[in-house]
Amino acid sequence: MGKKIEELEVEVDELALSLVGWQVENVRARLVTDSFDDEHFQEIVVSGTARFLREDWSDRFKRGEDDDYPPTLLLGLSPVDRPELVSYTHALLETIKKAGKRPVRFSKSSSTWECSKPVKPEQIRLQVTSFDLSETDLDLVWPSSKTKPLPVELIDETVHEAVLLKPTTCDATIVGKKREGSLQIRLGGFAEFGSARELLADFFAMEPWRGELGDDDDVEDECPFEVSMPGISVEVLDGADFLLDKWETALYGRVPVGEGAALPSRQPRWITQCSFDLDDLSGEPTRVVVRVLDAEDL
Repeated sequence: MGKKIEELEVEVDELALSLVGWQVENVRARLVTDSFDDEHFQEIVVSGTARFLREDWSDRFKRGEDDDYPPTLLLGLSPVDRPELVSYTHALLETIKKAGKRPVRFSKSSSTWECSKPVKPEQIRLQVTSFDLSETDLDLVWPSSKTKPLPVELIDETVHEAVLLKPTTCDATIVGKKREGSLQIRLGGFAEFGSARELLADFFAMEPWRGELGDDDDVEDECPFEVSMPGISVEVLDGADFLLDKWETALYGRVPVGEGAALPSRQPRWITQCSFDLDDLSGEPTRVVVRVLDAEDL
């Protein structure tokens, strides 16, 4: 009986962080266990220091004025033997001006979970990372040992062709018991984009008043401009094809074309995750449909 505090190893994804301007130092984590006879209550606590280096954020796929927010600093949590169950949650939300002025301390605690056999530190994978674009409504939660995958159908309904979302991860999992369980959907990957002229054609198509891009139109005359990336729509359905719930995100991404038709030097990385409480649904979810939609359709 009593409280036990153990140190947790934290992985710092330095490459991913550096691509979007983050520098993270002194990140530490603890696994706290309160034991009462055969019942154990555990939580994870993380603390660290981060600084945003605006000059290192060279390829920008979202706007970034001083009062805006840089790409989100994220914590990823999963069992070591079940990396596909990783859930990302916000570690720090701070403006470019403040995070770039001085190092900012951050602290994050997970939800407390109950278990008959305590989870050991070596069973936990904890990571600090970031993506060019991220949308997640998940908390820092240890996944239950009881999980059930659901089939996912991915449908690309975009009309514009110059920017394409290419998911490398697309799965849906029921986590936990029925009354307290949730359906978690994880999506992520890269966005591919075409030439400056192909991007300009889509830019014109998104602004009908401009008319169509002609063969004689010079791309450089229109620079700089930016093209909005597609977004994601998630539909949860039951066995009768009844729509139980729906979640959408535009990702709020863009592909900028600079002076002289300059393009970004790399493809943007993106992640989006959402969760539905099973108790809030009017039926039992049996499958998930993910639609990739043009930005103006969201």
